[in-house]
Formats: sequence, C-alpha cells, structure tokens
Amino acid sequence: MANDKFITDAPSEVNELLQDIISKNHTHLEDSEFVVIMKHGGWKSKGKTKFSGVSVLNEAIRMSMDKDAILYLNADMWNQMTDPQKRYVIDHALCTLDVKMDKHDDVLEAPDGRPLLKTLPPDIEAFFAVITRHGAVSEDVKRLAFAIKEVNVEQLTIEMAAEEQAKLEKEQQEQQEQQGPKTDADGNILITDPNQAKIPLEGEEATAAAIIATTQDGVKVPVSDDDLPF
Repeated sequence: MANDKFITDAPSEVNELLQDIISKNHTHLEDSEFVVIMKHGGWKSKGKTKFSGVSVLNEAIRMSMDKDAILYLNADMWNQMTDPQKRYVIDHALCTLDVKMDKHDDVLEAPDGRPLLKTLPPDIEAFFAVITRHGAVSEDVKRLAFAIKEVNVEQLTIEMAAEEQAKLEKEQQEQQEQQGPKTDADGNILITDPNQAKIPLEGEEATAAAIIATTQDGVKVPVSDDDLPF
C-alpha cells in the first residue's frame, strides 16, 4: 500500500553526506558511529511534517549494534530536496547532539573508547549558524531567520527569544495606540496602518483588514522543537 509506513537503511551516499558534514561542522562527533534510517510513508509530529530526528542509543543497544546514535530522515521529503536542503536537514539534526562531559570538562567515554553522547534542547545560536552555512532553504527558515535578526539579542534558547519578540511587539503596539491611526493628506485612514483594525469594518473590508494586520506585524519565533521547520 502506498500509505504504509516502513523504514529502510539509508543509501551509501546519505552516509557519505553525513560524514562530510560531521568532518566540516561537527568534529566533536567524528569518533561516534551512526546508523541512518529512512522513514517512509509520511512523518509528522503535532500535525507538522518532520524532516529529521536523532536518538541516542542506550548502553545495551549501543553494545549490540556497535553504534552510538540513530539519525532518522523523512524519506518522502528527502527525495524532493535540493543538496543544500539535505545538508541543512542533517546539519540541524546534529546540532541536537553533543558529547557528555564530567565535572572537569573531560569527555566521558564508553569502554570501547568512543565518547558518550547526549541530546540537547533547541539552541537559537546553533540554529542560526546552520542557516549561515546553508542559507534559508525554506520559507519557514526565512521567516525565523528574520525574526532572530529583528530580536537582536544574544539569547541561547528559542523560548527566551520568543519572550523578547513578544515584548518588542507589545511596545510597538502601545506606541501605535498612543499615536492613533495614520492618515493621508486628505484625512483618510490608511489601510496599511494596524490601528485601522480598531475601526468597525464589515464584509470584504473586514477580511482585508484582518489579513493586513496579521501579515505586517513581523514574525514570531517558534517556542518548541516541534515548531522548528526541521
């Protein structure tokens, strides 16, 4: 059946691409062993398409497979991606992995000498670095990059950036309310002014005003990993 969900091992070229990205941008993972799994038949989380994900293997599975982590890729989407998009997806997934450290900041190793891995929460600086390396590969990424630039803060988490963006939007709204709606030379209220939305409108005018009000107020930063584009 076309809608059946199943997994397959990734082809050799995907593994080669993974190793190339690790050697260039994630050298701390060079001693780690990955298995790459392609997920077929659609992959969504909370209604949104997922492009990739990583899972650190527990000790028992790690020893039996001789692997440290699994990189999952959405096979249906992968086959439609350009090379920059593929690199972006893998690079972004690897940003959620790091090696474990002890209290002296020394890498913790398994008996076989390979470093132990851990997963990381979403990191805005790491995400922006991925955009810098591969470009804004989708409209979602372009909007998020614009939002990060507009916030212009050195926040390490998406949640903190979202709070700053909300504060900025509130301040802008308060300033607009104090100034009142903008008018042209003839005294007509400009449809592009967000304050015009407070004027009772009906029918098509109300619809147009709602569209303008929701598209001109900037971009909101996602607040969880599931809200990220990949």
